[in-house]
Amino acid sequence: MPDHYPLVSVCMIAYNVEGFIAKAIEGVIQQKTQFPIELVIGEDCSTDGTRRICAEYAAQYSETIKLLPSETNLGIAGNASRTLKQCRGEYIAVCDGDDIWVDPLKLQKQVEFLDQNPDFGAIYTDVETISEHGNLTADPEHAEIREQYAAGDVFFKLLHGNFINNSTAVFRSRLLAGYEIDCDRNYYTHDHLLWLQIAVQSKIHYWNAKTTHYRKHSGGVTNSEVKRLNNKKKFQFHLYDILLHFDQFRRRPSNIEERMVIFQKMLSILYRKENTLKMKARILGLMPKYFPGVLGLTRIILSKIGLPIIHTLNDSVLTTNLE
Repeated sequence: MPDHYPLVSVCMIAYNVEGFIAKAIEGVIQQKTQFPIELVIGEDCSTDGTRRICAEYAAQYSETIKLLPSETNLGIAGNASRTLKQCRGEYIAVCDGDDIWVDPLKLQKQVEFLDQNPDFGAIYTDVETISEHGNLTADPEHAEIREQYAAGDVFFKLLHGNFINNSTAVFRSRLLAGYEIDCDRNYYTHDHLLWLQIAVQSKIHYWNAKTTHYRKHSGGVTNSEVKRLNNKKKFQFHLYDILLHFDQFRRRPSNIEERMVIFQKMLSILYRKENTLKMKARILGLMPKYFPGVLGLTRIILSKIGLPIIHTLNDSVLTTNLE
């Protein structure tokens, strides 16, 4: 990579965050690094003063900030897709336009870890939740997510749900080869698929530090229950690609627990009517490879119907409590 290229590209998407965007940009500008960075801002045709503020910062820091204005509103996924494609760095960091990096050494420490640990593809941290007005606030929802934090081979844990906060992560850009974001304007959970794309190829590290203020406010897109349900369906549709990537990258045999997880996800693809016959046929062809045995299949069935499972340490015996 040429010397003038940034080592790290910071991907920031912004829409109608007039009251927050300056703090987000300043958190990036104030990073203390021993390497060049760039900040790529995807401004998504805001109806408030967001673009004006972004343009002012881009003019002031022209060597660091690349502003990507849009003449039409693309939605979160479409905007994230085009912005990521303009990131030139070996590493990509994410900072959403309403969040704030509060540790000026965040990027330096995360890149140092990745440089020293080539088998890790990404590193993420903890957050503190702030309100619309920037005050620290209790966040029971994120307290539950925090309990799921994990490091190492986290692919199977990520299959159960996303626990990586976008604005805390840094990852190797090469791991996105072949990955395309679904640009449906109503889709916003593309980040979960992105972390799965990375986790299927490498380990992910958790740095136990609160480097970022994660802002919850009334304008947040995840407040709509209808959107949550629609995005859950969309995620299940794209799970097909993740399972194909798993089959491509994971050549080693899986243990019974891992085979159970993969087999259960494959069953869900067969079950959902929105998936095509071609998708289902491809999955059917892979299922024998990941069949978890009679024991594993029994455990899957019992868990689906809500019966508790008791088994020996070596999984040689399985009984159920029918009381």
